[in-house]
Amino acid sequence: MRSGTMAGTPWRRYRMTRTRRRARRHIALLLVSLAMWVGVPALPASSQEDEALRNVALVVIPREIFFFSAQAGQWTAVRLDPGERILQRSADGNVAAVVTSQRAIGFSAALNNTHEVRLPEDETLEAFKVQGNMANFVTRRRVYGFSAFTGRWAAIDRFQLGK
Repeated sequence: MRSGTMAGTPWRRYRMTRTRRRARRHIALLLVSLAMWVGVPALPASSQEDEALRNVALVVIPREIFFFSAQAGQWTAVRLDPGERILQRSADGNVAAVVTSQRAIGFSAALNNTHEVRLPEDETLEAFKVQGNMANFVTRRRVYGFSAFTGRWAAIDRFQLGK
């Protein structure tokens, strides 16, 4: 039946349609594969960054500060003194930091520990930042830095004219 002119025409149409469908499937599969191949390298990096951003939590309530380490799965609480005011607070990556009117408290999620430094009453806060594995703040006389790796504050005196 395929050899006749009437019978041959539908067969050719069917065969061409089937070939076109296969070609379209192959092209679509190729495009999907290409899109997945191009998109895959970006996914692990962004998901790793998201995981790094979720290692610490900071909760402030009246008279208390709570730090959470996702790595240790534990909460750490620090009680505020009467009259102590929070000036700045932030959390990012593996570090959370709070600067109050009396002290600076740093928390390392990687080590699950806090460290604090007392601030003189005449010190005024000029700048504050928490990012990734570190926190820093600047006062009128000193610059302080907190590291998630050491779990401690480090300080250096600022240059002052007349000294």
